[in-house]
Amino acid sequence: MVPYFTDMKHTFHPKHKIKNTHIVDSLALIVGVVQPVATLPQIWLVYSAQDATGVSVVMWTLYNVGSIVLLTYGIRHKLMPIIVAQVLWLIVQTPMMLAVFIFG
Repeated sequence: MVPYFTDMKHTFHPKHKIKNTHIVDSLALIVGVVQPVATLPQIWLVYSAQDATGVSVVMWTLYNVGSIVLLTYGIRHKLMPIIVAQVLWLIVQTPMMLAVFIFG
């Protein structure tokens, strides 16, 4: 018997067409843009105060590593909401990582 997890279908994969997903797809793209943009005030605060006290370089590095994995997955499966979100996350996460080295 094949383990359950290897038998699962990726419902978000383009090959597995699901009817009426355009609302969910649109929401995924919107959230994929809004979440990284919501991080901009934090970046502004760290850079304007020139103080990265309390900012963990380990966490922001792990976020970047995760974004690279998810970006690779999104590109491989041609999933635009994932691609857009992870590119934006890399754009906002990298300055936070650098802030720790510059102001930490």
